[in-house]
Amino acid sequence: MPPISRRQLLGTAAALVAGGLAACGGGNGSQASTTLLVYLLGSDLESRGNAGTKNLLEMLAAQGSSYTKVVITTGGAAKDDPTSLVSSWKTVKRFELTGGKLNELADLGRKDMDSGGTLQEFLLWATGAYPAERTMLMLWDHGSGYYGYGKDENFPASGKKMSLPAMAAALQGFKSATGITLDYIGFDACLMATVEVAKMLQPYARYLGASQELEPGSGWDWKVIVDTLARQPALPAPEFGKVAAQAFHDKQIRERPDGSLVPPLSDYVTFSIIDLSRIPALLEQLDQWAGAVLAYYDQAAKAAGGPALSASTVFWPPTFGAPALALQAKALPGAEGSTVDPSIERWKQVAMSRLRTTEFGYQPDAKAQLDLVDLHQFSALLASADIASTSQPALSQALQDAIVFNITGPKAPEANGLSVYFPMLARSDLQRGVYQALDMPAQYMRLIERHAEQAKTAPSVIHVPPLTSPADAPDAVQSEISSVYGVRLADLMLIQPVNQTVVKITGTTPLVSGQLGFNTDNYLLGGVVRYDTRWWLQLDGQPLLLFTLAHWTADEGELTAVLLGTPVRLKSATGSDPRIVLMLFNCTWDPSTQRISGQIVGARDIDFDDADAPPDRVDADINVGDIVEPVHILYDIEKKVPAQEPGGDIAIEFGPPVTLTAQSALRASPLAPGAYTLQLAVTDLADGRGFSAPLHFVKS
Repeated sequence: MPPISRRQLLGTAAALVAGGLAACGGGNGSQASTTLLVYLLGSDLESRGNAGTKNLLEMLAAQGSSYTKVVITTGGAAKDDPTSLVSSWKTVKRFELTGGKLNELADLGRKDMDSGGTLQEFLLWATGAYPAERTMLMLWDHGSGYYGYGKDENFPASGKKMSLPAMAAALQGFKSATGITLDYIGFDACLMATVEVAKMLQPYARYLGASQELEPGSGWDWKVIVDTLARQPALPAPEFGKVAAQAFHDKQIRERPDGSLVPPLSDYVTFSIIDLSRIPALLEQLDQWAGAVLAYYDQAAKAAGGPALSASTVFWPPTFGAPALALQAKALPGAEGSTVDPSIERWKQVAMSRLRTTEFGYQPDAKAQLDLVDLHQFSALLASADIASTSQPALSQALQDAIVFNITGPKAPEANGLSVYFPMLARSDLQRGVYQALDMPAQYMRLIERHAEQAKTAPSVIHVPPLTSPADAPDAVQSEISSVYGVRLADLMLIQPVNQTVVKITGTTPLVSGQLGFNTDNYLLGGVVRYDTRWWLQLDGQPLLLFTLAHWTADEGELTAVLLGTPVRLKSATGSDPRIVLMLFNCTWDPSTQRISGQIVGARDIDFDDADAPPDRVDADINVGDIVEPVHILYDIEKKVPAQEPGGDIAIEFGPPVTLTAQSALRASPLAPGAYTLQLAVTDLADGRGFSAPLHFVKS
């Protein structure tokens, strides 16, 4: 479903609020009653940032109504503060919001809020104590898509989250005991607008409201939510969801603090309302579509040993328009005259469409864990490559029927309302086990397993010759690269040798963003990569270790923006403790300079050593006067992994500090004079890595 325009949303919201005020004016007994249940699992969002308390204060600022009851359970954070609104988050407490006050009804002691049993107990108690014609459930905390929800700090050994099967079991037990179907389930949590979440919740609720992307830490506008239900307790769930989504969007505009270098977070907002009654039909179409993609793979197997595929099977990373240089194809050494492997070629077609699809949860750890992509865009890109093209329209229609409302910010145009798990590469045992328990459609399960395993059928061979300086451009370096699986990323690295196998990476410039492209008539992809060393992506003259986190692409797969992240130690001007964060830059192409530049768009806490942690909700605390120290990683070129300290932590060093100003941005600027060592790193679609030999040069 296409994004709804801001004008449409404002008109809808105004009409609904006006209608609600008129409806409440009579004060008669014809109003339907609603109970709003809020499962507020505080976690580190509360213990570190008071985010739960801030949202409770928003609820207290709302106007109450005798027709709407707001019942809240809190807990899950390692925090005691007798002077605070909630005196302790280490125990599970129950509250009623009434008369502008938060009235504590019970303290249940220590309970694991990541347990489905705790959720079920809350539902049974609240609906028994506060019966109503409609019941809505809101779940507040971290979200991890198909992995589940939550992160109770007081029970760290419990698995760190409530799985979707555990949540579904709690809802099933509640429905069996009461006969109640929830009117609406909403997640003030990240990444929960997925097909998998909708499938698991479908038997127990009528509508789902959630975000495809990471949510800002400030969360929803809870004053508007409570006010809306107080004024219109009979408001249909989809209309309520629209008002809540618009308020969520608008709050991110207001939340931008003075002195912040971060644009309004509303630019990246995603929120959709899903009609859960439409999910069975969507799953049926998903299964048929997956079967058609499997048939595409089967066609490759039958064609093995036959004629070569068409020369149109070209694979390259998304780029900002046509590359500036015409690049000559190169075959792998010794591979001249080799026979095309149709199964690899078809895998590359699917993998490249997957690469060009909008992906959610933009941090290296989360992406490796989650692999969440927009289902509509992914299937459309495959169809444009004539893969499952006859099945895609029915899938698209089923998505449109299920997604009754979708709001996106201007920087998230390809978030169409529902994500789905589709791995780029092999899956971990944990990932496979978690997903198997969701009982997704059989052909879809076979498809993701086959795609993940296909990359293992042949070795990931990459050839990266030494960098050279061409005679016609003495300030440039170039290399002729080639790969069996096509090229996904190419990064030019500034390095300092530490020993024979370990280097310190002081800065990288991703070449995928405009400078790299291919023009080939050979199935073994390759080309001449050339880069002008007079320019380097830097933050106020400081080279950074840049990771390509996400691509935003147009319908046809051409880049519109690329998200780069760099690890830094942040020393806030507010005096808070220094911490390592992933600083984010939204990079776009400037046709006049033929270079990219990056606006600071936020920072997120990052833990190099806990890849199992759920994705953090977005922080937006980069301000003028903050000091950042670039993180430089020690890398083992031989093992192709980061080097480790004796205790097992990733080995890092910090660069010179940079004090941020209002003009700070990621820009292509000249390197300082001095001696440098360059190395080209190439990553293919199968996640294989190749490195050139180091090249030493002097910048005068």
